[in-house]
Amino acid sequence: MTGGGLIGVWLLDGARMSRFTFDAAVDRFPVWSPDGTRIVFSSNRTGQYDLYQKLASGAGVEERLLPSDDLRAASSWSADGRFLLYYGRNYGPSGPQTGADLSVMSMVGDRTSSVFMKTASSEVFGVFSPDGRWVAYQSDESLRNEIYVRPFVRPGAGGTAEEAESRWQVSTAGGTYSAWRPDGKELYYLNPAGAMMAAPITVTGAALEPGEPVVLFPTRIVGGGRNEQQGRQYDVARDGHSLINAEIDTAAAPITLLMNWNPEAKQQAPVVSSNRLAAPGAY
Repeated sequence: MTGGGLIGVWLLDGARMSRFTFDAAVDRFPVWSPDGTRIVFSSNRTGQYDLYQKLASGAGVEERLLPSDDLRAASSWSADGRFLLYYGRNYGPSGPQTGADLSVMSMVGDRTSSVFMKTASSEVFGVFSPDGRWVAYQSDESLRNEIYVRPFVRPGAGGTAEEAESRWQVSTAGGTYSAWRPDGKELYYLNPAGAMMAAPITVTGAALEPGEPVVLFPTRIVGGGRNEQQGRQYDVARDGHSLINAEIDTAAAPITLLMNWNPEAKQQAPVVSSNRLAAPGAY
């Protein structure tokens, strides 16, 4: 959020809004821990965006998580609190070496990081399913952004070759910024026009079957359905309600004028003309 010319992380508690980070650098993309005690965010205070952690109470100082020269931003924290999913871009002497990749960081015990998905395409904005079995993510491998799901194999747990290669496409005509329904039986995302989409998810054993996506409603969400690296501008609460960061409508509302109206001349029908004026009520 921008305030006083600075982009930082803010907390909204009912009607009260308070600043959470105070560094002069850009702090963005906050992710809550499942128990609500910590917040991880991305900051460029060292010159490159990296991951930091801070107590949600505001006490103490920020902790930089596994310092790296890569550009990194967190996108999801597993429900059991053990893993943080983030995406990053590796930079070499001549610039980016690949597209953005998905990685997993252990948040309990010895803090380690491992690659979850790395291809020539960009995989970003990964989100854990509520039960931790799946990861939904956004990829441009088809030359446009689409939403996919693949199994989450815990680092060090091995996993079969079938699990490593399994993946399912959820969106069918473009998609960005996915989010799971709290029971895991539906996946939401934005279509290219910025409308909220929903696709039913059915799990049978080790297989996942996405259903036909349907349009729920237009959102007027900030950024629309384009991937402008703003992060997901909406979220879904545990009760299924959504919180959406919508653009303020600055356009003038249309006003209908009845021209040549004469209530005395009932035999003469009025002429209706619709005009968009510079300001509501100005006529």
